Amino acid sequence: MITKQDFLDIDNQIKESIQQTLNTLKASSVSNYLLFLADGEYDKSLENTVQNLNPFTIDNRRDGYKDSTRLTFLNNFLNAFYSFPDDQPVTDDNEQRIHLELMVYSHIWESKPFLKKLHRLAHISNGEEYDWQLNVPNTRKHDFIRNNIRGVFETRGNNIAEIIGKGFHTSLRNAFAHSEYSFDTMNGNQRIWLDNCKGAAWELQEISFDDWSKRFAHSVLLSYNLLNQVHFNRTSLIADFGTDRFSIRHPSKSGIVRDTNIIYRHEHDSFNFEH
Repeated sequence: MITKQDFLDIDNQIKESIQQTLNTLKASSVSNYLLFLADGEYDKSLENTVQNLNPFTIDNRRDGYKDSTRLTFLNNFLNAFYSFPDDQPVTDDNEQRIHLELMVYSHIWESKPFLKKLHRLAHISNGEEYDWQLNVPNTRKHDFIRNNIRGVFETRGNNIAEIIGKGFHTSLRNAFAHSEYSFDTMNGNQRIWLDNCKGAAWELQEISFDDWSKRFAHSVLLSYNLLNQVHFNRTSLIADFGTDRFSIRHPSKSGIVRDTNIIYRHEHDSFNFEH
């Protein structure tokens, strides 16, 4: 269970943290800000092509499509279960909804496009160069999230680190991903038992429905607002900069980095290199 006010407070905190991070990035490194919005990506399929194409691409449509469908799903899910009608100041502890939330939670913290976005935002906000060839590991994602994302945000005192800490927990992700959990509603209990607990100090053995609701809210709203606000900043580029042409630092196949112009087409929400 979570109150409407707590949910709105979490939502506002996450929106503010993401937008402040984007604003600071734009002020410190316009090129990295543009690359982040333009989904710069190294496409291995373009290596050694007959056309001699450059694998350092923009407008990564593969991840973009995954993000667009995920954003639609999250929007529909939040509208269905967290719209808080006037006569409902709190969510109920509906087990069917919680089962769905466990699935959503697992998908959020397993999503490679989402984790790539968080990782890139953390590192370019830390003054590093844009990582075109970023690989999210298939296993031990907890180390990747804790050390390579949350830890980097922490070094800058960025609130996103705290948001991740309040949402992500390896015990929860593993239990839900492998269906090693059960609900306990006997004798007035309202909790989730995690059957994957082996007794390590960092593990969770159980979590109350109330605590779960807060972890879920931090996770789903971080995912939704990151996708939504990146999309908003992207579609606002022309109005923000007063032009549809922008300059980025773009590597060639040989590794030489040059200033290169790109064009944003608002009507198609697309980026292209200027020829």
